[in-house]
Amino acid sequence: MDASIFDSGAVYYPTILGIPIVVGVILARGKPDRRALRILGAAVATFIAFHFAFDETRLKDLLFFVVLGLFMFGLGALAHRIGGKLLGSGRPEPA
Repeated sequence: MDASIFDSGAVYYPTILGIPIVVGVILARGKPDRRALRILGAAVATFIAFHFAFDETRLKDLLFFVVLGLFMFGLGALAHRIGGKLLGSGRPEPA
């Protein structure tokens, strides 16, 4: 039986939501916006690549992976923006 940990919704959905939110909030504390978004993009791309590599119907699900990546990146960018406002960016405000 070739079962993936992603076959269970108990792991899959918290991972989809958790990775971008956690990365976005962590990066909100001290990274400049462009650098943080590159790191967030790399984290999302790594998750998508890992999931894509182990998917048996990867070519049929290609559109799903693109939409999932965009959703995760958008969610992480939103978490980064809100986290930066709530936690403070750790950088001095421009005068």
